[in-house]
Amino acid sequence: MYMYELSQTQREVLMALITLYEKNKRLVKSVEIAEMIGKDEGTVRNIISSLRSLGLLESKTGPMGGYVPTLKARELIKSTGIVSYGSLKIKKENKETNITAFSVEILDILNPAGGRAIIKASGNFDEIKEGDIIRIGPTSYNRILIDGEVQHIDRAMGQIAIVIKRLVSIPKESVGDVATKNLITLSPQMSLKEASGLLFKEKIRGAPIIDGERIVGIITTTDIAKAFSEGNIKAKVEDYMRRHVVTIREDEDIMDAVRLMELHGVGRLIVVNAIGEPRGIVTRTDILKRISAITS
Repeated sequence: MYMYELSQTQREVLMALITLYEKNKRLVKSVEIAEMIGKDEGTVRNIISSLRSLGLLESKTGPMGGYVPTLKARELIKSTGIVSYGSLKIKKENKETNITAFSVEILDILNPAGGRAIIKASGNFDEIKEGDIIRIGPTSYNRILIDGEVQHIDRAMGQIAIVIKRLVSIPKESVGDVATKNLITLSPQMSLKEASGLLFKEKIRGAPIIDGERIVGIITTTDIAKAFSEGNIKAKVEDYMRRHVVTIREDEDIMDAVRLMELHGVGRLIVVNAIGEPRGIVTRTDILKRISAITS
């Protein structure tokens, strides 16, 4: 247990330091922290001095100098309930708003009536109202995703109070560890009837199209259903496959997979090796199975 509490500004400076250090893997300068949190560099330097006296950061002087957070700082930030410091677009109904969240502070996480959170943000607050369900995350440092109901909006202070409906933590794993290795593929010349039979047999909803060694497309049960609804029962896979295929390397993080799925509006990614050869497939369901629910 720590026998002191940090002020709001101290927490902001410390969280910004941790975020910048984790992102860049180098010493962080005070001007970088000042730019991130929107405060005067002189003020930041004064706060840094107080944090150093508490043993929460170490410094190095000189042209290549800067600051690095200590292990004690990381543990303290975890205990304060701040789960994010950076720039994250708040989402409503799975669509990005023009509101950017800079920090999220969790309160009353053990309250049986539901935890609360205070979001520090800027942007067009008219895009949300009390009662809306919004999403923040996943956060880059803590890898937290939060869904919450808006309770109050303080435009003057740039704060949004929410009741947490769901809070999940995304584990740090590579896509290759989560992906299905037994990759079922289809050929462009295969009939849709044959393709639908194979997807049904394998109990999957989509598969990549391979022509020789190349990935030329992907088709899902939705695409096949569309063809049949249009009366094109004798159509081939190449007639209805999607030619834009979103891939991800097997050594990338599953959080990158989540972001790619959201960016392209897809539910599955083809997993490839370093030279682009298909090695498997990862779906939204595969990732959800690995996400541990903290509260809901």
